[in-house]
This record gives sequence, structure tokens and C-alpha cells, in this order.
Amino acid sequence: MFHTARIAALALAVAALPVWAQAPLKTDGQWRGSVNAGASLAKGNTDSTTLNIGANAGKATETDRLNFSLTALYGTKNENGDKSETANLWRMGGKYDRDITDRMFGFGSLDLEHDKLQELDLRGVAAGGVGRHIVKTDKTLFDVFTGLAYNHERFTHDTRNSVEWLLGEESSHKISDTTSLHQRLAVYPNLSNGGEYRVQLDAGLTTSITKKIELKLTLSNRYMSNPQPGVKKTDTLLLTSIGYRFGPD
Repeated sequence: MFHTARIAALALAVAALPVWAQAPLKTDGQWRGSVNAGASLAKGNTDSTTLNIGANAGKATETDRLNFSLTALYGTKNENGDKSETANLWRMGGKYDRDITDRMFGFGSLDLEHDKLQELDLRGVAAGGVGRHIVKTDKTLFDVFTGLAYNHERFTHDTRNSVEWLLGEESSHKISDTTSLHQRLAVYPNLSNGGEYRVQLDAGLTTSITKKIELKLTLSNRYMSNPQPGVKKTDTLLLTSIGYRFGPD
């Protein structure tokens, strides 16, 4: 299902997507995050340019966590005088978790997305549910979760509204003092239109270059069983970025 599609142009981009690619947040109630910007430029038989900006921020206490993210990516290609877009998307989202017990938690989230190449003018997904901390230490956090989501999709020639079931897992691992890994897998079976579903897979590796500068490698996959006519079901991005980290060490 997670085969590579539409990756050739976008994989050249330098960006940071909202995958919360960092170690578990310190539970001191302080804001931490990073801002990212990048560009790629090619000249020759084919002229191409890709620009991006991204940011994420979060804070945590002993009982709750709050995260926000934003990414914008834009690219063009000029080949033999024929200019076209290779990327035109933005994604933003927020998520709040609160512990019910030491192991159980409730959550709510809101995600917004635009992707011109998918003919997606706007997707808005509001979700809520419960989860369980399978592993919860200073260096590793592994959660499983489930809930319900309301999905509003406005395409160029179509508008769809549906209720979805949300099933997923995510984990953050502090591999060393300078390197951390994060991954998240979420499946959205469509309850309004049986048999249809979406899958989102995000993984990120972050390595500190200095106390404030970090290198990020990101893998992002989006699968939709019922895309618009002529649009492929799978989008995969493999990206790198340089970011500036803010907040206490």
C-alpha cells in the first residue's frame, strides 16, 4: 500500500513536515520547538525551484501536552519554456492530550491541509478519543489511541463530508543526547462511506548540530482509497531540513 508515488520532484525539497519529530517533551510546562526554512535550485536543461517554511511548538506538564505545527511547500519547474508547479501545499495542526490516569489519556486535535496537486482546496479533520501509554519514560514514549474524526474535504470539483474511525500508534525515542526518532501511523476507516479509508504515516529523525541548530530527515506518506479522478492514491515525501530550536535546553 505504501508504494512510492509522485516523489520525483517533491523529494528534492528541503522541508520539515508536522510529524513532531523530537524526543518526548520535558514536563516543565515550558514551550519548545523549532523553525525551519529551505530552498533548492536547479539550472540547466530543466530549471526548478522549491521553497518552504515550517514550524512546530509544544509544551508538556506531568498530566498534559499541547502541540502545534505549520508547513508550507511550493515548487516550480521550467522545461523547454513550459512552466509548471511541482508542489503547492500547506499543512497545519494542533493536538492536546490530557492524562486520565497514569496510563490512559484523552485527546483532541484539529488538522487543516491544502494540496493543489491533489486538487484538494481544503481538508479539515477534527478528532477526539482516548489512548494508552504503553511505554512512558524520559527517553521513550509509545502510545496507542482510537477515537472518532469528522472530515470535511473540499476538492476542485467535489465536496465531501464524512465521519471516520481513528486507529493509530505513535512513539518518540531519545536515541542519544543529540539524536531522537519519532514515528506515527494513523488509519481512518470511513464510517459514512463503507469500504473507503485514509492512512497517514510520518517518521522523523532529528540530530543536533549545535545546541540550537538541528538536522531533520522526514518521511511522510499519505494514502487515500478514493482520490479524485486522475489523481494517484499515494503521495510519499522524503525530505531533509535544517532547523533552529527554541526554548530551554
